[in-house]
Amino acid sequence: MIEKIFIDDTDKAVLEQINSKIMKHTIQFLNQVNSKLKPFGSGVFAKIYDDYFIITASHVAIFFEEHPNENLIIRVDKKLFINVSGEVKYTNIEKSKGVDLAYIKLDKQMIAPLYKAYIPVTIEKFRHHNNLLNGTNYCVLGFPAVNVTKDSEPFNTGATFFLATPTNNDKPYQYYKFNKKDHIILTVKGKGTDVKTNKKGKIITPFHGISGCGLWFLLIYDNPLTGKTEVDYRLVGIMTEFRNGRYFCIIANRIWLIIEAFKIFENFKFKEKLIKKGLVS
Repeated sequence: MIEKIFIDDTDKAVLEQINSKIMKHTIQFLNQVNSKLKPFGSGVFAKIYDDYFIITASHVAIFFEEHPNENLIIRVDKKLFINVSGEVKYTNIEKSKGVDLAYIKLDKQMIAPLYKAYIPVTIEKFRHHNNLLNGTNYCVLGFPAVNVTKDSEPFNTGATFFLATPTNNDKPYQYYKFNKKDHIILTVKGKGTDVKTNKKGKIITPFHGISGCGLWFLLIYDNPLTGKTEVDYRLVGIMTEFRNGRYFCIIANRIWLIIEAFKIFENFKFKEKLIKKGLVS
């Protein structure tokens, strides 16, 4: 099966994967402020072997250390919310040269409620992905803080996704002092799409709230068995920040950093395999 660059006639297949899979891998953290719920970042729900995690940005997860008597919550049904409970590990951003990653090893009592609304992404969907394509095969899906209903009741939020292209210019990396080994910088252009309505609109900036969401690589290929264009996906990064100075862009930390953290802190062992150019994996 040969990978293809994203083209317009694949919209339907892309939307199907985003709505049925990627959306359900993505959670939103909420914080209760003065009895009102406020968006507080995004994360990726994952299962590695027999354990469950939420992968997110360090500057989101540090909430638990800075507010020991408070909690973040996750919506699992229209009127049902659960507290986030588990063991948190995160990088020290000031000492990690821009690496802004964290994960929460979830308490077992969270799993059954989470399965009501979410599907964990598993390790075969993780991809190191050194060779970036010069196409809009990169999907960012998260919960911008501005996507909240204006009325106090019922409280509701919405996810937004957009397709982006990695910059082929070294200058943003140099200007913002990010290295290519650990980071992926994407240019911001075009329109975003509301996941619930599938309606397109101008990309909302700033991007507060999407920190911790996934950067997904869309594998678009012709299936010789069905004769149809089909779409698969891999998790290649975690979104950490945006910059709108000299270069307007968003930044992700590469997912291999989380895999290395799992090896060190969870003693997980993974078998790596070589991906041949042009083949889906």
